[in-house]
Amino acid sequence: MIKLKDCREVSYRGGLVITDPPYNIGYKYNGEFKDRQSTEEYQSLFEPMKGERVVLIHYAESIIQDIVPILGNPKRCVSWTYPSNTGSRQWRMIAWWNCEPDWSKVRIPYKNPKDKRVKELVKRTGGRKCPDHWEVNLVKNVSREKVKEYTNQIPEEIIRRIILTTAKESDTILDPFCGTGTTPYMAKKLGYKYEAYDSNPLAVELSLRRLHP
Repeated sequence: MIKLKDCREVSYRGGLVITDPPYNIGYKYNGEFKDRQSTEEYQSLFEPMKGERVVLIHYAESIIQDIVPILGNPKRCVSWTYPSNTGSRQWRMIAWWNCEPDWSKVRIPYKNPKDKRVKELVKRTGGRKCPDHWEVNLVKNVSREKVKEYTNQIPEEIIRRIILTTAKESDTILDPFCGTGTTPYMAKKLGYKYEAYDSNPLAVELSLRRLHP
């Protein structure tokens, strides 16, 4: 289910929230959403998530300054790093509230995969244990998964790792800021129920198109 709805009106009902919220830094999203609000207005976006299992992708300073006062201290954090041309913005934080990732559930590729010793490791283990430092490229305009009509998009691999390490088999995956629909798309692909919302009509349209091509 994907609906046009303000996140403050969403009932999370004990599901697992996985989302990449607006960053409140003046980013120009497609559509009418204004990414520059007062601290009080911005924090109100996260009030309904209190006490729920939540995984957020955000810049570290905003998590500390804006979200921790509302949701409390996260139980776990990882850094997501990537090369980019945005100056100092080379990484983001992924933080878990009221839930924890199980790193043993995800294997990632070894470096130097053509090395004979690495090939043997892959045969035995299937890959490296997922670390707390994720190197995943941003979605570029030439990326296979790029939704052309939208300017900001979280890589599928990031959401895949979060779901696989964190979700319970019976979970409904909830995303109140669905954007291009990466979270519901990966939830569906991995066999989970999902609910997604956005206050931007374009985001809802693109998400629906992505899930039902």
